[in-house]
Amino acid sequence: MAIHRHIALQPLSKQHHQALLVSLLLEKGLKKKVTVKELRDFAIQFWEQELAQHFDMEEKVFVPYSILYPDLINQFAQLKLDHKEIRLLIQKINNDARADQYETIGAFAVLLEKHIRFEERELFNSLQDTLSDIELIDVLQQLESIPEKDFCTRYPVKFWE
Repeated sequence: MAIHRHIALQPLSKQHHQALLVSLLLEKGLKKKVTVKELRDFAIQFWEQELAQHFDMEEKVFVPYSILYPDLINQFAQLKLDHKEIRLLIQKINNDARADQYETIGAFAVLLEKHIRFEERELFNSLQDTLSDIELIDVLQQLESIPEKDFCTRYPVKFWE
């Protein structure tokens, strides 16, 4: 059953769909034994072109609400912890000279999917239920500038095919 997402959160939900697809394609690439370089390049480009800005935007827009709504503190803490762990994995993928990074790339794909599911199933539902209409309009105004991109379709190397 599809979750009805408030219009204010739809720009981020659209990006979440793309992140889930990245996770799936990385897992396909791992199963196909695609080269580490191809998987690494895909993950790093996704991070640099989309995910880093996505994380920054979520933190900028939502974390201030943790002060106003103590009931959401644990979910905001989970958001920040997941972001930190994903950043560390990307840093390791980007900086680690080892040829065998399959495990790290796999951990990134799994955590990315888990994180997106948490945000969509828990955090965003809580935000929709907790924030006032005026606050949701403020969120929408902050997120309106997010461009719709289709990273996976635009990515030139289709290693998952």
